[in-house]
Amino acid sequence: MKKSIKITICILTLFSNEVFAEKLNNPEDTSFFCCSVYDLYKTSTETITQITDRKVTLNEKNNIDLINIEADETYRDEKKQLTILQGDTKITRGPETIRSELTNVLQLENRARLSGNVVYENEGIEITSPYAEYNTKSSRADFLSPVYKYPSLAISGKARYGIHLKNKKMFLKNSTYTTCNLLNPDWNLFSKNTELDFATGIGKGKDVYLTVKGVPIFYSPYLQFSIDEQRKTGFLVPDFNGNWAKGPDVAAPFYWNIASNMDMLIEPSYIQERGSEIKSTFRYLDTDYSGALFASYLDKDSKYVDDRYKIIVKHQQRFNPNLDVDIFYEKVSDKNYYNDFGIGISGVSTSYGSRYAKINYQKEGWNLASRFTGYQTFDTTLTNSNQPYDVLPELGINKRWDNNYINYDIRSTISKWNHITKVDGVRSDFQFGIDKTFLMKGINVKPRIKIQHTSYDLENQTAGLSSSPSKTIPIFSLDSEMTFSKQIAKTNLAHQIKPRIFYLYSPKRNQNDIPIFDTGLNEFSFAQLFRDNSFSGLDRNSDSNQVSISLSSNFFDMKNYRNIFTTSIGQIIYFENRNISTDNSAPTTRTNSNFVAEMRYRPTSSTSFVSTFLFDPHETNKKTQRNIHSFQYRGDNNNIFNASYRYRKDGIEQGDISVAWGLTDRLSMLGRWNYDFKNNLSGKNNGDLEVLAGLEYESCCWKFRLIQRKFKKINTLDYEKDIQFQVMLKGFTDVGTPLGNIISRSIKGYVDREY
Repeated sequence: MKKSIKITICILTLFSNEVFAEKLNNPEDTSFFCCSVYDLYKTSTETITQITDRKVTLNEKNNIDLINIEADETYRDEKKQLTILQGDTKITRGPETIRSELTNVLQLENRARLSGNVVYENEGIEITSPYAEYNTKSSRADFLSPVYKYPSLAISGKARYGIHLKNKKMFLKNSTYTTCNLLNPDWNLFSKNTELDFATGIGKGKDVYLTVKGVPIFYSPYLQFSIDEQRKTGFLVPDFNGNWAKGPDVAAPFYWNIASNMDMLIEPSYIQERGSEIKSTFRYLDTDYSGALFASYLDKDSKYVDDRYKIIVKHQQRFNPNLDVDIFYEKVSDKNYYNDFGIGISGVSTSYGSRYAKINYQKEGWNLASRFTGYQTFDTTLTNSNQPYDVLPELGINKRWDNNYINYDIRSTISKWNHITKVDGVRSDFQFGIDKTFLMKGINVKPRIKIQHTSYDLENQTAGLSSSPSKTIPIFSLDSEMTFSKQIAKTNLAHQIKPRIFYLYSPKRNQNDIPIFDTGLNEFSFAQLFRDNSFSGLDRNSDSNQVSISLSSNFFDMKNYRNIFTTSIGQIIYFENRNISTDNSAPTTRTNSNFVAEMRYRPTSSTSFVSTFLFDPHETNKKTQRNIHSFQYRGDNNNIFNASYRYRKDGIEQGDISVAWGLTDRLSMLGRWNYDFKNNLSGKNNGDLEVLAGLEYESCCWKFRLIQRKFKKINTLDYEKDIQFQVMLKGFTDVGTPLGNIISRSIKGYVDREY
């Protein structure tokens, strides 16, 4: 039994001439709808002929596209050139498909009138409507009360009236737009007149209201927005951040899509209690190079009197498979810039800004490198003598040859060092090494001999010291390691024990005339047991006659290919006193080093515990010199818990806890507490380094973040405090302050997922 449709549809003022006519190919055709469902049945029964075939093919005179028509019942009026389709009707034309319960095809007027559960599909767009008309010549489709969906972009909405054109444009009257569930959307974009261009990915609306949970939060007389991932030129939603106690800072960003491989973001803003600022970020990208230029300017900072600015230039380029360049330049107006405008404790604690240019060339194992390095100091407590050296420039070359019988390598650098108050000049260094690894069952032994020669040509040298000092030092090492492995019975675990002995000899050479350009004493760690120099850089070589002894134990999961538990302990035994230091101090006479131990425990793929311990057996009290313990759990849905403790004797003692945890399927709490126990014990009562608390709510189509922070500024007892929020509407826009990077820096392991 076929359905009998007896519904009368009256259409009053269905079309807005002012809005739509200017956009359509036929501006005069603004009364496309003309009749009721009853009128669709008005035909001359004397001339109607029933067509028994389900399929009818029409070939439009001015259109080469074939139109295929299917229906349960088909009637034809030859005189009026009218075809009536009943039942499960279907019109197909290329990618277009229109289904309905009743269709009249008026060939003389090049149009079809459809009613009863009209469903239109065309290249991803889906439209349902109780009534529609389709122009068979222009492929224009008009809909009454349409509901539209674009599943690939998660876009949906409804309107009082709609038009879809062949060029993939839609025009909507009194419409909604959302990426939420259309039955109960959490957010909606209401617009009196809307244009959706799916070819360019641009949406336009007039008299636009944005609502979240039914509450209007934004209005604009005109709005242009993106409906896909393509970049578009235009104003973005304003950003709000800063200290809400004194009023938010406001920015009105403008995005300029210059070309497919370059763009620019311009952000005029107003900062409370400081004044007007403008920022600009220009980016470019190609197959062989990429870069960015950032500039900000604050006109006559009300708190600082003078103008404030910041400039950053970045460029990386690969000229060919062997040659690449990396350039970075940073300049700020004054030393207090980061203390005033830095984001978070890491931002306001910036001490140096670097500038460098690096050139690297590799071919057939040869590596040639050059760099220019300079600095700008931000820490106001640093004097001129404490500022780092500039390198103008450094040239280096190195290569290693691995052969069946013996391996050898060379490494050479020459560099120019410059400083405003200290001795500076040219340093040349050449190193030549020979080694061979002997492999036996469960044992490997590697003897190595290296010759290092370093010479200087100095300016402003201290009176009484040589202006051309040098040192030539032979270095011998013998590294031997044994591995004992056994599978634990009836398990998938393998246990490995690795004892290791590393002998090092390096004779004493007088280095008192040599300045310190880039050298310091390496922090003692497990890795330091097996290095051939106690110092970083090239200005000092340790005098060594010593042996390092270590023992490592490891449990390996052979089924999941994962180290479950690893622990290592080691110590250096000294056969002679150590006379070389960076400050020409008295020799070190102790016969052994501190014990250093490391432990890594990973019982599951989501849980890890890492601990480092430094113990001095010679001390009478406080034998622990340093220990660092950290625990992390990383579960599903961005659930993270971090806890760490850092202790350094006569130095720091800090605890750090951070968490991002789902309270429900949609609501998560965010938090961090970084605390300095030393400040609290000294009576300063300001142990908090950074405190963050916040919430993150995420549904299928929107996300909301709210955080409150306070963090200590560098070299002060003052705190910066702020409250910030962000509303992210999926597939549409963000409102507020971008908080992803801020949360990621505070909560280790947090992933700012695309939304």
